[in-house]
Amino acid sequence: MRYKIDGITIRSENAAKPCNQKSQRVDSYLCTLSAETLLDFGCGKLRYSDTLVKISPRVTFLDSLVQINREQLIRGERTTVANYIRQNYPNCQTVSYEDVKQHALKYDLITCTNVLSAIPCEKTLHDVISHICRLLKSNGVAVFVNQHRSSYFKRYKSGSRRLFGHIHKGARGYSYYGIVGQNEIEELLKNTGFRVLRSWRAGESTFTEATHA
Repeated sequence: MRYKIDGITIRSENAAKPCNQKSQRVDSYLCTLSAETLLDFGCGKLRYSDTLVKISPRVTFLDSLVQINREQLIRGERTTVANYIRQNYPNCQTVSYEDVKQHALKYDLITCTNVLSAIPCEKTLHDVISHICRLLKSNGVAVFVNQHRSSYFKRYKSGSRRLFGHIHKGARGYSYYGIVGQNEIEELLKNTGFRVLRSWRAGESTFTEATHA
């Protein structure tokens, strides 16, 4: 996604991390899950895609049009996210965030990993969580993973304050990084139609499982 804030452009697609920077804690947790249908909301550069296709036979990968369609390095191959999924993951599909309002398929499991911390816009943050709630089956589970601390955050503190973090100007332009802690994510979910099933910290990450209120 790209955001216009106070006259500057934030290209959040640049914040996505590649598969060789997977968190072992997050990956190990995902391996404990299973679902018939799964939506990865904010798939980025397919950081955890190899694990997700093992725990579900039908995965939908969702991100912005620019993230899905731009040519980039995906698992050592110069391609696009859409092409990589088409060629390597049978029975899986991509959906753009720009088309999410028209997407009506309901999912048993929705994962949202290190996505909310990259959203500098309060309306978009609310919309993302609302769409996840809408696309979740009545008995489904949504999983949110956020970092409650990070060594990167010290560098960003020199920038201007915004929502849960700061806007920072670097060599590649402006970027946003937020720290969405356990209390913050639980409050966001409760205000957007969710009931928190359980929430805990492990390492630098907060894991939150939720379902419909």
